[in-house]
Amino acid sequence: MGDIRLPRLNATDEEYTLIEWLVGDGAPVEAGTAVALVETSKAAHELVADDAGVLWQRTSAPSTCRPGEVVATVGGGDRPPPAQQTADPDSITITEPARRLMAEHGVAEAAVRSIGKPVIARSDIEQLVAGQAPPATAERVTVSAAQRRIARTVSTSHREIPAAYTVVKVVADRLKQRLRAEAATIGFVGIPELVVEAIAARRAEFPLCFARAEGDQAATVRPGAHVGVTIDVGRGLYLPVVADADTRPLRDVAADLLRFRRAAVRGEFAEADLAGSNIALTIHTDADVVHAQPLIFPEHTCAVSLASMQRELVLQNDGSVTTSDYFHLGLAYDHRFVNGRSAAAFLRAVKADLEAGR
Repeated sequence: MGDIRLPRLNATDEEYTLIEWLVGDGAPVEAGTAVALVETSKAAHELVADDAGVLWQRTSAPSTCRPGEVVATVGGGDRPPPAQQTADPDSITITEPARRLMAEHGVAEAAVRSIGKPVIARSDIEQLVAGQAPPATAERVTVSAAQRRIARTVSTSHREIPAAYTVVKVVADRLKQRLRAEAATIGFVGIPELVVEAIAARRAEFPLCFARAEGDQAATVRPGAHVGVTIDVGRGLYLPVVADADTRPLRDVAADLLRFRRAAVRGEFAEADLAGSNIALTIHTDADVVHAQPLIFPEHTCAVSLASMQRELVLQNDGSVTTSDYFHLGLAYDHRFVNGRSAAAFLRAVKADLEAGR
């Protein structure tokens, strides 16, 4: 008999959602069979049975589970006894956001038990603090599991990272010429591909822009520029990673981003596609978006934002008027490790590469 425990699937989430069982309760399974689908803040992940036997589910679907929790047992034909209780039968589960709000308002656990629910969420504490339930006429909207995980990432970022922000204007005339030349040789290439290349090229010069904070006094910098690029096609925000972008040719960068766009549409990201980034590029290329301040992901010290292409009139020295295309490139940075001078220098270096068309 062997337990199936929920592994830690990424570094940022403390709980996941077991979306559905792929094998019925009491059904036979072979070793290596995918038995359940688990959703993290980044992707869906299959749980696999290590042993052959009969699968006995130890939790329902959908449900929220934590890393290390036993979700199923594979054994013989007899249902195993219930899992050993580590707390009294009247115990309740209080989510971390709920506990933080309890601490903020001095709410005791005894008061929380009066709510009468086995799982206490932040919204339950908010109602308890307010002293009344929402009006009967109010409409309560429950956001998706993916959006709740994005919310936790946003909250963590704003709570833990002292962010600053700088933006530069990039003239795109030569860059557009390069786009046409590259498209003729390697197929579709857009501005995001060239920005990924330009960001990665500055990894050796600005290593702390590619670091991970270890408290307030140290940061770790691992080799390579691994650029996470935001993709959102209406099914949640993904951050797939162009790995080793500082050593691979533009052709490979373009191929990765094309594959990621297709995976986002189909909902077919593998966990490996979404792991290991050390800087983020957030894309905001809707025609009306001229400026955007990105979120710094908890495992990063920097995030670059790319806004949409704009056109302006330019007065030449001879008095003639021409047009020029440009876009804004921003850098949100963890001020504990990256200062304003370094942030501006990093942006100027990336801008120089893009404006030179190289």
